[in-house]
Amino acid sequence: MTDFTNLVSILDRQDPSRVAFTYAQEEAKVDLTFAEVRSRIEAYPLPKEQVIGIFADTNIETIVAIFALAGKRQIVLLSSDDPSPTIAAQIEATHIQKLIGDEDLMEEFAPLLTKETAEQGTNILFFTSGTTSKAKAVVLTQESLAAAAANGGALLPLSENDSLLSVLPLSHVYGFVCALLWPLSFGAKVCLGRGMRSIFFDFAFFAPTATVLVPQMAGFLEAKNLFNPELKLILIGAGICPRPVIEAIRKRGIRVSFGYGLTETSSGIALSLGEDPYAMSICPQDHIEIAPDGEILVTSPTTLFQGYYEDEEATAKVKRGDTLYTGDLGRLENGLLYVNGRKKEILVFNDGSKLFLPEYERELEYALGLGTDFAVMQDPQGNLVLVLHDARDVSPLVDAFNQKQARSHRIGRIIYAEHPLPRTKTNKVKRYQIDLSKE
Repeated sequence: MTDFTNLVSILDRQDPSRVAFTYAQEEAKVDLTFAEVRSRIEAYPLPKEQVIGIFADTNIETIVAIFALAGKRQIVLLSSDDPSPTIAAQIEATHIQKLIGDEDLMEEFAPLLTKETAEQGTNILFFTSGTTSKAKAVVLTQESLAAAAANGGALLPLSENDSLLSVLPLSHVYGFVCALLWPLSFGAKVCLGRGMRSIFFDFAFFAPTATVLVPQMAGFLEAKNLFNPELKLILIGAGICPRPVIEAIRKRGIRVSFGYGLTETSSGIALSLGEDPYAMSICPQDHIEIAPDGEILVTSPTTLFQGYYEDEEATAKVKRGDTLYTGDLGRLENGLLYVNGRKKEILVFNDGSKLFLPEYERELEYALGLGTDFAVMQDPQGNLVLVLHDARDVSPLVDAFNQKQARSHRIGRIIYAEHPLPRTKTNKVKRYQIDLSKE
C-alpha cells in the first residue's frame, strides 16, 4: 500500500505527462496533465489571511486552491448549495477570514468574515450531521485524507487507464476522498462533472470507466438508463442502497462496491468486495470491534479526526484515544462488517445528507404548537413520516414547515394515530413500538 505524506504527494507520485483532469469548456473537453496541475498549484498566490473558506464546487479552480493551500492555511470546505443561514453559521463558527469560489456568495457573506484571528492551524474542516446549529466542524488533516485514499485503494484499486466521473460535492468528505483523491492516487483521470443539471449528459460526454455515487443518484441513473457502456465500476456510499438497485446495476455488467465510513474517519473504513454488497472488508489501516451493545468502534492511527472544532466536550463523547465510538450498530462475521442501523438520533437519507432528529422535532413542534403529541420517523424507502395523536388537520402547517427544509428533509406523509404515542418515563417516544405499516 502506498503511503502519501500529504495531498500534493499524491500528484507527485504520478507520471507528470499523463492527464490528471478532464473538464468541459463550451461543450469541448479540456485536459490537464499532472505536470500542468502541479504548475498551477505552485503559481497559486497565498492569501495573507489564515483561515480560508472555500465553496468546494467540482471545478478545477477549486481543486487547485485546495491543493495549494493545504498545509499552509486552515481550510474550511463549504457547500454553495446549502441554505444561507447554514453557510452563515458555518462561517461564523470557524472564524473564516477569506472566501474563495462563487463570487455572488463571496459578496453575500463578506460582512460575516472575521477580521483578526489567533488561529494558526493548517487543518481541513468538513461539516457533518445536523442542521444549522447542530452541524459540527470535523477537524481533519491532509495527512489523514491522503491516508484514507490509500486505505480504500488498498482494497479497491484503479489503474492509470481508468477515468472516474466526479459528480459528488467536494465539501463532503466522501466526495473529496473517493471522487478526487482515490482516482488521483492511482494516476487515473478525474472527469469533473458539470453539476446536477448536466447529469443526464455527463456519462455519455465523458465516457468514464468508474464513478462514485450516493444511493439516490445510483437508483435515478439506473432507472433513466444513463450509464455509459464503458462504465465498469461504481462505488456507492453515504447511505444504505436498496438491494434491487444494486442488482439492476450489476445486470448491466457493472461492478458495484458498497462502502461504509464517516466524516470522522476521513471517509471509508470498509468496502464490499464480493457478491454480498452488505458484507464489507475492513480497510487495512482500520481496526473494528463491536461493543457489547452492538456499537461499531473504530481504531486507526492514521485516519481518525482530530476532534470537533472548538468543542472538546462533543469530541470526548465519541473519541477516546485512537478509538471512535461511531454511534452505528453492526456485527462482525468471518472478519466482515455488517452495518445494522444507527444508535444515534441522526437520520441518513438516500442522497447522503443527514438530519439531527431532536433539533428537527423541536423546530417542528413550534410549527405544530407546543405540547403536540407527535414523532418523526423514516419509512423503509427513507422518506420522512409524521406520526401524531391530534384531531386537527395539520397539513397546512406541515406544508409551511416543509418549505423551509431541504427537499430530502421534507415530511412526505402524515399518519394520525388513534391513541397517544408510546413514551418512556422520561417522555421520549418509543419509536421502535410504532409500526408504520399498521398506522
